[in-house]
Amino acid sequence: MKRLAILLLTASSALSSLAQARLTGCIKDYQGGNVIVAQTTDDDSRYDTLTVAADGRFDATISVLKPANAYFVSEEPKASAIIFLEDGMKADLQISFKTKAEEGETITVMDVDYSGDNRDCFDFNRQHEASDNFEAWPWERLSATPFSEYRNAVEVDIERSLVALYQVKSEHYRRAMTEQIRYEEFSYLCRWAWAKHDKTDDDFDRWICSFDHNDTANIDKAFNYWRWYSDRHMPRGEARTPQSFYQVLRKAFNNQDIINMYADNHIQAILKDAPDNMDEELAAYKAVSTNPEGQAEAQRLYDHYAKLKKGAPAADFEMYDRDGKRYTLQDLRGKAVYIDCWATWCGPCVAETPHMAKLYEHYKGDSRIELIAISLDQNRRAWEKKLTAEKPQWRQFICPDHFNSALCKNYDIDGIPRFLMFDAQGRIVSLDAPRPSNEKIVEWIEKNLQ
Repeated sequence: MKRLAILLLTASSALSSLAQARLTGCIKDYQGGNVIVAQTTDDDSRYDTLTVAADGRFDATISVLKPANAYFVSEEPKASAIIFLEDGMKADLQISFKTKAEEGETITVMDVDYSGDNRDCFDFNRQHEASDNFEAWPWERLSATPFSEYRNAVEVDIERSLVALYQVKSEHYRRAMTEQIRYEEFSYLCRWAWAKHDKTDDDFDRWICSFDHNDTANIDKAFNYWRWYSDRHMPRGEARTPQSFYQVLRKAFNNQDIINMYADNHIQAILKDAPDNMDEELAAYKAVSTNPEGQAEAQRLYDHYAKLKKGAPAADFEMYDRDGKRYTLQDLRGKAVYIDCWATWCGPCVAETPHMAKLYEHYKGDSRIELIAISLDQNRRAWEKKLTAEKPQWRQFICPDHFNSALCKNYDIDGIPRFLMFDAQGRIVSLDAPRPSNEKIVEWIEKNLQ
């Protein structure tokens, strides 16, 4: 009994020693839906769903993985804010929502009246986001600016950000953001090359080659170097072969560990698309890689995705309509099927809905094909509410087990939006079909209906 008491006391002490932060506040005009605090570190991730009262008030104690930025996310409406979490902090968030126009679309943003610990971290996050390089330097401006001029402007902005950062009290935050800003500096400078695919600049070439890209300590920089090098040296169009990728990779690097890393990543991405030339792709990879674990994984992926190639029989799965009636993919046989896999909480998915409506109008009454949508929502009520509000005319289904469903497991769906197409005989046409917003979607569908 005494030993049990000691064990319980030890466990209690361990739990109490966990880093924690307390968040209180209120969401104005709370509409329901989940409110989540999402933490992601290099080693772990954590998602805490907050308990929110009907009037929008919340009071939550969050276990902190490490001092770092986290996302405070609302499901309804879909919006988020960045907050810096560290042990012992207390903050109050008074939240409302507003809309703004961005790239021709109206989006919802979270407006936070923040008080409490780490207010200066919150303010810096907001200011740093507002001064984002992508907005200040759109592609058109980059294309018209010499690299030396762009580099000078970026370095001035970075120095200004660092001066402001040093005024923030939290040492953990200053350290983390200094690392992030220095990483962003290199990425921002590389953007100059992405805007000028077919142009060269001696200043940029000297700069991108000025660090040791064969040193694994520079692996993040090596990725951008590899992107630039391959863009300059990789054959384009029909001249490109599976072998050409690895030939250029060997020219770019002489560190076999780095070669293995990029070769592993490349073959895994290629095999997951189940191309017709899977055999040739795998053979080209094995001729270069010296990583036995990577080769074993590539073989495993080949064995799995060979079953998902175009023309392979489609694995069946079940789905349910709004009335709860069960259907399977096999029930739709006799017509080609174009499937929109989506969820109400997925902004890019919802953005495709108007395009899906136009595509449906184009093929409405066409006996060759049927367009359907399959929701992966966990919250069935949110799905039903969306259907009631928008009244889509194409058939709507939901998978009860969302990302654990047979649909997602059979076809490796771990992100949405995702579009699939099967032919009238139940064979795979594409497991990553073009989106409805693609200007050539009708042309693509017609080609695959022949």
